[in-house]
Amino acid sequence: MNMKNYYVTTPIYYVNDVPHIGHAYTTIVADALARYHSLRNEDVFFSVGVDENSQKNVQAMTKVGETDLGAYLDRMSKVWKKTWDDLSITYDRFIRTTSPEHHVAVERFWNAVKKSGDIYEGTYEGLYCVGCESFKTESEIVDGKCTLHPNADLQEIKEKNYFFRASAYRDELLKLIDEQPNFVQPESRRNEVRNYIKDHFEDFSISREAKNLEAGIPVPGDPEQRIYVWFDALINYLTVVGYGTDDEEFTKRWPADIHIVGKDIIKFHCALWPAMLMSAAKNDELLQNEKGEALLPKSIFAHGFFTIEGQKISKSLGNAIDPTILTPKYGLDALRYFLLREIAFGEDGDFSIERLEERYKHDLANTLGNLLNRAIAMSRKYFNGKVPPSISHEAKYTFSDEKGLETLRKAVEQHVAENRFDLALDTLWNGVDKQFGLIQANKFIEDTQPFRLIKEDPDATGVILYSLLEYCRVFAWLLHPVMPNITLRIVGQLGQDPDTEEAKGVEDLLTWGSLKPGTELPEPEILFERLP
Repeated sequence: MNMKNYYVTTPIYYVNDVPHIGHAYTTIVADALARYHSLRNEDVFFSVGVDENSQKNVQAMTKVGETDLGAYLDRMSKVWKKTWDDLSITYDRFIRTTSPEHHVAVERFWNAVKKSGDIYEGTYEGLYCVGCESFKTESEIVDGKCTLHPNADLQEIKEKNYFFRASAYRDELLKLIDEQPNFVQPESRRNEVRNYIKDHFEDFSISREAKNLEAGIPVPGDPEQRIYVWFDALINYLTVVGYGTDDEEFTKRWPADIHIVGKDIIKFHCALWPAMLMSAAKNDELLQNEKGEALLPKSIFAHGFFTIEGQKISKSLGNAIDPTILTPKYGLDALRYFLLREIAFGEDGDFSIERLEERYKHDLANTLGNLLNRAIAMSRKYFNGKVPPSISHEAKYTFSDEKGLETLRKAVEQHVAENRFDLALDTLWNGVDKQFGLIQANKFIEDTQPFRLIKEDPDATGVILYSLLEYCRVFAWLLHPVMPNITLRIVGQLGQDPDTEEAKGVEDLLTWGSLKPGTELPEPEILFERLP
């Protein structure tokens, strides 16, 4: 039986600065999706990386007093890679757009588009925003400023460029948006993209004169021109899975199941990118399906803007938080939980230390940590340090069962299928129709009071505690994509070997009754230390 493939990407980030909490949010969402599908025994491929062919990077190098662009890019790419390693991001490939294999992919793609007749020479005269790395149309300028980068001066440019005949694909793109509603998500972004394509989608300048652009890949056959950053950067999603270097691997992996992006770059990902693929596919069988149609990414999900305590992330404000400085105090899993629970994916969100600490204390320490600690402590005390026997008893003494698990699991999986980890986590904590959630499990202890019932009905007490321990085990695996380290710690505290369990398929892990009575229970540990 062939494994199902799953391919998820993040944007590739400019190396003009170090990673901040907004970059971490995007990358952690993608990582949670990768972990979710991996746990289901799918063959997952997860790519991250950096965009080095950008004038922004040249400006940043100059600002810090360096003169060797190659050395600067090497240094900064290591910073980004180390950040994702420190945050335990489970990527399969970290791509740099200065890599030789990317140059090969870009040249192949460029030639395919050119053969389609969709690249032509022209002269560009207009306004250019360095912040966007984009020439601006009238609709994108308000009071002489770029709507996305109002603090940056627009540059007046007139130069010879190569253009991509994007407008030729307007009708095909509109048909795509209308017939495949999941192609652009969420719905608000889809409507925005459709309006952009219908009213403003024009031919793109896809090169700059080499004398005006220090970074970039030379245009094939014309070294006096360099490929404009977006046309080059988007092709990274092909490079990482072997386009131009490994046809077999590429055929196995492409198209991507989902691109995770910010809403500020949706016009490039949701309009320019599919148009580019439609053009190149005419002359490259690798980019075609069996009907000869372009193989496009299955979904592009654009999340909202990220603020820090109500303010836009800004170097001048000094509020660009390095995510790695938070983990020593709160733990990596707590940070992942907060980012994915607090912010409705697809909407704008705010990061607040105060809210992080509230979630840490209430949701994690007092609710999750407390339930596990009490269930283990009472089981050890009343049943000789072991998991109590699971015997038939009145339903009132069982918190959950196969039916409850199935109800909870279906709700969580439906939310994840919609890329809404915020709703999945809300369901795990608050339950389905106020049943089977973590909050109800804690209330179940207060309602049944096993610490008193043990004196009059030990069997009933055993049923209560077994159902709570087994609930904690199942809950941990449902939580695993978001809090993988905590999951393994919970499993270990339940007397199971975390590595052995993690290697099992999700169906085994989520089968009610898998925790064997009589299993030795280690002394409970505190999952979430008290904050200073």
